[in-house]
Amino acid sequence: MLRRFIFPNKKFLIYRSGLKYTTLAQQKINSQETFTPGKEYHGFLCKRVEYIPDFNMYAMIFEHEKTGLQYVHIERNDSNNLFSINFRTTPFDSTGLPHILEHSVLCGSKRFPVRDPFFKMLNRSLATFMNAMTGPDYTLYPFSSTNEKDYRNLQQIYMDAVFNPNLKYLDFLQEGWRLENKNLDDKNSEFIFKGVVYNEMKGAFAENSQVFGQHLFNKLLPEHTYQFVSGGDPKDIPSLKHQDLVDFHKKYYHPSNSRIISYGNFELKKNLTYVNEYLKDYDKIDSTYSKVPNQTRWSEPKKAKITCRYDNMGAPIQKQNQIAVGYLMNDICDIYETFVLHVLTELMIKGPNSYFYKSLIEPNISGGYNSMTGYDNTIKDTMLTIGLQDVDKNDFDKVLQIFDATIDEAIEKGFERKHLNSVLHNLELQMRHQTTKFGLGLLFNLTPLLNHNGDVIEAMKLSKQINMLKENIKHNPKYLQEKVQQYFKHNRHKLILSMEPDEEFEAKFAEIERKNLAEKVKNLTEIDRQKVFDDGKLLASVQKAKEDVNILPCLKIDDIKTPEKSELVFSEIEKMPLQLCKTDTNGIVYFSGILDASCLNDNQRKLLPLFAEIVAQFGTKKHNFRDFDNLVASKTAGLGFGVHLAESIENNQLYELGLQFGSYALKENSKDMFEIFTDLLTTVEFNDIQRFEMLVENYLSNLSVGIAQSGHLYAIQNASGLVTESAQLRESMIGIEHLNYMKKLLQTKSSEEILQEIKTISSKLLQKRPVRCALNLSENDEENSKKHTEIFLNALKLDKTDIHWNKSSLLSSKSRHNIMHIPVNYCAKTINTVPYTHDDFPILRVLARILSAKYLLPVIREQNGAYGAGSKLGFDGLFSFFSYRDPNSIKTLSTFDNSFNWIMANVNKIIDEQTLFEAKLGVLQQLDAPVSAKDKGMETFKFRVTHEIFSKHRTRVLNASIDNIKYVSEKYLSNDNKNVVGKSVIGPANEELVKENWIINQE
Repeated sequence: MLRRFIFPNKKFLIYRSGLKYTTLAQQKINSQETFTPGKEYHGFLCKRVEYIPDFNMYAMIFEHEKTGLQYVHIERNDSNNLFSINFRTTPFDSTGLPHILEHSVLCGSKRFPVRDPFFKMLNRSLATFMNAMTGPDYTLYPFSSTNEKDYRNLQQIYMDAVFNPNLKYLDFLQEGWRLENKNLDDKNSEFIFKGVVYNEMKGAFAENSQVFGQHLFNKLLPEHTYQFVSGGDPKDIPSLKHQDLVDFHKKYYHPSNSRIISYGNFELKKNLTYVNEYLKDYDKIDSTYSKVPNQTRWSEPKKAKITCRYDNMGAPIQKQNQIAVGYLMNDICDIYETFVLHVLTELMIKGPNSYFYKSLIEPNISGGYNSMTGYDNTIKDTMLTIGLQDVDKNDFDKVLQIFDATIDEAIEKGFERKHLNSVLHNLELQMRHQTTKFGLGLLFNLTPLLNHNGDVIEAMKLSKQINMLKENIKHNPKYLQEKVQQYFKHNRHKLILSMEPDEEFEAKFAEIERKNLAEKVKNLTEIDRQKVFDDGKLLASVQKAKEDVNILPCLKIDDIKTPEKSELVFSEIEKMPLQLCKTDTNGIVYFSGILDASCLNDNQRKLLPLFAEIVAQFGTKKHNFRDFDNLVASKTAGLGFGVHLAESIENNQLYELGLQFGSYALKENSKDMFEIFTDLLTTVEFNDIQRFEMLVENYLSNLSVGIAQSGHLYAIQNASGLVTESAQLRESMIGIEHLNYMKKLLQTKSSEEILQEIKTISSKLLQKRPVRCALNLSENDEENSKKHTEIFLNALKLDKTDIHWNKSSLLSSKSRHNIMHIPVNYCAKTINTVPYTHDDFPILRVLARILSAKYLLPVIREQNGAYGAGSKLGFDGLFSFFSYRDPNSIKTLSTFDNSFNWIMANVNKIIDEQTLFEAKLGVLQQLDAPVSAKDKGMETFKFRVTHEIFSKHRTRVLNASIDNIKYVSEKYLSNDNKNVVGKSVIGPANEELVKENWIINQE
């Protein structure tokens, strides 16, 4: 489902993205045109060109001579090219004006006057990313693609959307907010609020962490634009007028207030030529009106208290409190200081060797750090927050005393050299680690800095910043202690924010909404009432009208390239399977393993996720947990453990259950990586009961955080768990049922009893259990890495047999309502179909795309006001329908149930050859997505999907016909068939579901 965020993820940092390191001399990349500072190119003046050796790329800055638009291009030999148009958008109220405008500009433009070309292009493109995002003071419109024709198509759509949007009144009503008759055919029926953004923001503020974060942000920066909610406060959104939208666009979406970032290996000349042609009718204006000034610094710290909803899925109400200390830090344009603060944050907060972890987390006075904890460099004045969740409010004063004492301790004692070295090692390793989304990482990292006219080229010089820090520490051993003193001890711009649950919070919100609605309705004249009725009817008819979408560009079959094959070598070490993928890993060795866990009993299986979470956080016979953490960080990227549950691709009534583990390291440290794994898996010591209790409390607290944020995924998993035994097990390990299980377990079992079960799991998993492994590495690293792997496997003394298959049966159809104190719903319906290798599986994937684009999104999102909706087919053969931040439940479930009837009614109307082709493109977006060096061959390793099986699957997608679509619809979607159906709703209490005999879960 498409996500338009209120804020991009908070801790995107330029030095956390994975890039290729090289010491090559400066040279042109791909023999493209050389650009010289001071010269004009296609309407742009080249201001600066620099080679960034850390990442083997050129960074270039241009200025459009006619309008002053700033253009940053990063040229790198990466086929996943990116383009983004950004604007500085500073709101001065909480109506969500920039957010609703972001939605509205993508609803049709001068050149492409169709409704919502943005969504329609999702199935006419092979884009690896398409989105639009509203930040606190900027809006960005990014896309990426490996296909150049596709890239140029999307460039046309985006450029015309942002500079020439239609901004129709009806689009404003659909995307923003509107009054509408509950019964569209009765103008005397009651009025309701509707609108995509309106319901999106109701859903956003259903998450307590979002409420806390928004208040902290607004209260720490109470001046200028940051005091407002850029995404929109639901109580303020209904005061926004359509004309406000038009006026804001005219002022803020001018090229002079715009910045463009592009990245990759496509020819820059074409970009510059196209943008210049597009902007030829604009003249330069003074855009300083959108500049954000620095916040006036406080002379004294401040305190504030807020309330939030009671989370019935969270901790006991007396512990559902949060407290945080937030500081305003440096100006974002101070590049080196931003880097130092990132390092300082890692040293002060992250991991068992950090000061605040020792003082605030280990005493187990809370449920761990809250979601705002960390350093945020996405705004003009950066901020650093340290907060706790699930803490008794009677402990607030104690927390603050510990906080102040911790700062004093850090200033007095300083930082251990090995801890600092582990942090700097991690930066170097991440610099060498390659990802397929590097361009996106750069975009999210650079946009806030570019938005405030910072030096983005300087920000990419990571080695320079590391060396500066090392030199400063060399000349002044107390350098970092003085930074702690400057930014913590002596920083008066400090906010202490606490939040407590209010059992009446939802009722109060509903009452505010009711009064807001009543006030709107009270002021309506008879003419106004008629207009609301007429607008509702007109919007409904427009939403259902068939459009000519052929004016939108679309790829053709000849434009689609077959993805490259990953060359895999299969061998055995002492009869234990080893998969080898030789690729360009840039000097990194990637290791993955799967241990068979079929030996565990039912309760132990439900505890496997907890085991995976904590196993690397205890010590071993050789190292206590602090020394072990330092060792891991100084030699590897960290040890990853997780649950592996995968249905057979040939028979989805069989499944594998395992413990997945892995890491990666520089090739010179790969021996150490395997020795660390050997030490952990053979001598891990689960003896520290106090540490165990703290880790379990944090684990449980984090389970309940984010359910409302990702409610559709929880609903899908919850519904799937009603269909098959394997999905039921998955739900009991990662879904809402796992949360319920853990809560009950802690109420009925002592910590000692649970820890003993963890020890039993450890002994069962590591004694003669089957294992298989995978290595991704460069060709010249093969011999040493295989030798290290062999030593590691022999040390484990594991079984030499194949991993066991478990049996899974179908369950009986059921429906479950998970009551949650939130104002929106997340709905899902799941049915069983066929395994991956069945001929119907690829056709069902195409069907899912057709239903999403042509039926579910138009009805559930556009007509009924949910933020999102769609259908998907999982690897497990379960076909799911879902909705996201949905004001409805019964109506949505009925829409799901009507899918088959819709297909049959439209199989010769809406579903034509073009629609079918677009759906195939939608599937190919996923199948042909770029794969990083780390992930190459992983579908084969985890799910046994060989290249031959994948190729057959892909060919079947491309060859799908309308008759195929009709056939699988009749076979699997018809309400007359005998399929097992699971339905789930996460949302507020609903008497209608009670009447329909749903299972009601009120945990």
